[in-house]
Amino acid sequence: MKRALSALALLLFLIALAAAPATALDFKAPAGVKLPLAMTPVAGDNAWSGSGSELTLADRRGGGLLEAPAWFSGNRPPRGEMVVLELEYLDNVKDMVRAEVYSGLSTDNPFDEVHRFGGFGDGQWRVARIPAPADMIYLHLPSKTIRFRIVSPGGELKVRSARLVAPLPDEQARYEAACREWVARAQRRGVIDSSYWALAEAPVLPAQWTGRKLVPFARNYMDLVLPVSAPRAGEAGAALAARMFLNEFEPLQLGVYANGADLKAVTASVEPLRDSAGKVVAEAELRVAEYSLVKGWNIRNYFVEPFPQRLWPAYAFDVPAGHSQMLLVTLHTDEKFSRPGKYKSLLHLRVGEGKAAQETTVPVELEILDQRLLTMEEAGLRLGGCTNGLIPEFEMEWLKQNNHNMVNIWYQSDRPEMKKNGDSFDLDFRLMDEFMLSAKRAGMTDMVYFLGGNPYGFPRTMHLPRILAQTMLGLDDQGWSELAFRDPYNVPKEIAPYITEWARRFREHEDAAGWPNVILTPFDEPAKWHQYTSDKGMLYFIKPQFKQQVALLRQGDPKVQIYGSIHHYYGGIDFLPDVDIFCTNAVAENWNLPNEVRAGGKILWQYSFTSDHTAPGVPRYTFGWYFASHDSRGSLVWAYNWGNRFDTLDGENWMYAWQTPFGMLPAPFMTGLREAWDDRRLLETLKKRAADKGEDLSGFLTTLYGEVAAGRGEGGTSTLNDFWERAKSDQMMEVWKDRLVQKLMSM
Repeated sequence: MKRALSALALLLFLIALAAAPATALDFKAPAGVKLPLAMTPVAGDNAWSGSGSELTLADRRGGGLLEAPAWFSGNRPPRGEMVVLELEYLDNVKDMVRAEVYSGLSTDNPFDEVHRFGGFGDGQWRVARIPAPADMIYLHLPSKTIRFRIVSPGGELKVRSARLVAPLPDEQARYEAACREWVARAQRRGVIDSSYWALAEAPVLPAQWTGRKLVPFARNYMDLVLPVSAPRAGEAGAALAARMFLNEFEPLQLGVYANGADLKAVTASVEPLRDSAGKVVAEAELRVAEYSLVKGWNIRNYFVEPFPQRLWPAYAFDVPAGHSQMLLVTLHTDEKFSRPGKYKSLLHLRVGEGKAAQETTVPVELEILDQRLLTMEEAGLRLGGCTNGLIPEFEMEWLKQNNHNMVNIWYQSDRPEMKKNGDSFDLDFRLMDEFMLSAKRAGMTDMVYFLGGNPYGFPRTMHLPRILAQTMLGLDDQGWSELAFRDPYNVPKEIAPYITEWARRFREHEDAAGWPNVILTPFDEPAKWHQYTSDKGMLYFIKPQFKQQVALLRQGDPKVQIYGSIHHYYGGIDFLPDVDIFCTNAVAENWNLPNEVRAGGKILWQYSFTSDHTAPGVPRYTFGWYFASHDSRGSLVWAYNWGNRFDTLDGENWMYAWQTPFGMLPAPFMTGLREAWDDRRLLETLKKRAADKGEDLSGFLTTLYGEVAAGRGEGGTSTLNDFWERAKSDQMMEVWKDRLVQKLMSM
């Protein structure tokens, strides 16, 4: 019976794969390289046993390494290249196998996961295809090879062949379908709470739609289409309509409702917007939501619910009767090809095949205004998310399109490697140079570099001092802890000079190499100095630790910008003299805090957080209107990609985008976050236009910000547990935006 179920699951997967439309492949095989290339176990890696035609990988967490000679010069292959590790294996393992590539995107763990496969445990020989693009391949030294790591936690894995091959024309569609399949299979352990289905909406259908099995309906993107959604009054068959400036993105949400019968293999496509001469004036990207199981929350306990978590490039999807499916169309205007005017296009939905196929179209209507918005840089705004490790160049290019111009990195995982050299040390910047220069090419202007982590973990989380103690004094973590706790109110005198020397050398290299601007901070959230509980003890020493480390960094680098994440007003305002950028989530503790920061001659930023299933209206209000009302000039998001890859049913997951070898998968949060900063760009454009024309906006903005404050609803009651804000009504943000548009166009 078990084998039959496994075979059925595989059959369903293959059917879904066959139905999935092929996506244009941007990657090509290495030029001038004869493929396939055989991959062999790394010499001395005892994870592998056997020889000849069959190898066995031991069941262990560390996995086994495979390598092949590098075909490129430099650290990475030319951009646009891709190879695929084709692995023939015996699927006799109970858990999925994880495949990672040596990416050079972290100091401690330079491997990145790129795929999972297997886990059916049915004893069948199968072939896994594991794609790796150039941006995620890094030359391993001193072997001068490329490497993959295969980890099999569910038993010994038998491998019959391992080789590098060229990508197939439908490689992306194959990969994406395989990922959705393994997530669905892994999440069978979760059971959706019955109370979720009680939330099902009753459809409101006009007469012309009552007999149609497929009913499209338009809904604002902040009101997410869930499986329990159904068309409301005025939504069925309604056009997707947008108004845009000459250089922005705009989201349009469409629901597909299965009216009385299951819908199988629905496909969707959208035409670009064209002028009367047929020239494209706005691009249109279509994505389909994957409903992944997440942990929701109600007043009594946790429950499991489906959420439109990852937005994949359009693929064929099924909709059970009485349920709905979310699609997201993102329109893109660009000054290079967009022209003011009103335009129309169509979104096509098709269900069934051959003569029995039925097609439904949805109008897409766009007005392009004769005005450009200031860019983030022109507006003097900064946005970045905290990353777990470093990220590839294609990911940063995508972030730049979504209004990010910073990456916030952490010394604990990413640093110039350090070796003792007499009374000093050498720093190897190879990894950091590769990342920083790719970030600069992608348009990143700044980095916030956390040299330490959560001070609750003192002294282990004082990462720069700890690594210096390890390198220069030969101390392990226990030895470092003993040294630090001899006098926790002061940085150990044995380490202090090395912090200064590190800052000097870091600045010298940053300037010489032409990196983006790097903003340093000794460690995260120093205002925790005045919090203590029975299990953490007195933490007052955190305050002098932060101040002393700032002073040591400034001694080594007088030009350095110091950042602070300040999550309390009381205790946090004490650090105003020490930092250049005061980034806070605690304005609600003192509404005059922004003025105090500016009066102190410092730059005000604000930060907030997300989960893997935060609604898009939350970031749009928090980072957009609420933070704008305090005139903060930048923001951090906790966090960008800290989580359990695609399956986030367990644990704490702070993330709003997922990386694949073919590009990025946004969460709905990313859509709201990008729109928040489009609202900010609009506001700054209006302020600049008023200044150029000598018009006083003070009364207009006072009224607007008063409404923003009055519209603050949920969230923000604790700077530890819910430091986010949400408007009482998401639709008010559309009203505020329309008001700004009208004011700007009237000038």
